[in-house]
Amino acid sequence: MSRRANKLLTGTLIGLLALGASCARAEILEGYIVSISDGDTLTLLVGREQHRIRIAGIDAPEHFQPSGNRSRTNLSRYAYRQDARAQCYKKDIYGRDVCEIWVEPPDCPGCGKSLDVGLAQVRQGMAWWDRYHVSEQSAEDRERYERAQTMAKLRHLGLWRDAKPVPPWRWRRRFPPGNDWRSAD
Repeated sequence: MSRRANKLLTGTLIGLLALGASCARAEILEGYIVSISDGDTLTLLVGREQHRIRIAGIDAPEHFQPSGNRSRTNLSRYAYRQDARAQCYKKDIYGRDVCEIWVEPPDCPGCGKSLDVGLAQVRQGMAWWDRYHVSEQSAEDRERYERAQTMAKLRHLGLWRDAKPVPPWRWRRRFPPGNDWRSAD
């Protein structure tokens, strides 16, 4: 076997092992969405247990940031008081589950949980595709999210109405430790 073929085979095997490991860690939760904190965070009630969930693949404007309230309202429109399926694969630094969230589309009763709410937020221009965690998405999801963001920008939807919207990761950096952005006026 040639050196190039050996490298390709080794890389493929490592990729498959990593994919298998990430799939093995995935946890599926079925529940009811009881609250929306902001454009990328919600609470899922599973039985009597509440799970704070950070939606995978997106980063939405913060409360006090331009478009923050609109982003939260848009997520509520899709997800609040809906039965949902959450495919969770890790915890973030705040202890929230990081999950893909699927609900029944509001315009398609009976379609089942076929709407990816993270992707819907990006399509509406209510969240950024989170490129920082792009390695955690499948190639298919990366392509869909990138295309959705490109189309939202071209159509000047949501936060893209602003000529230079400030991404939440930059906005949060404006506040030094101890001066929490949540207390900003």
